Amino acid sequence: MFRHVKQLQYTVRVAEPNPGLANLLLEQFGGPSG
Repeated sequence: MFRHVKQLQYTVRVAEPNPGLANLLLEQFGGPSG
């Protein structure tokens, strides 16, 4: 069986949102059509 622990391995600090980078990451995960 699998056990999912929703805890980050390390603390992430985000100064401000970056929509351009978010778009790039979504394309990498799902391809250009989502």
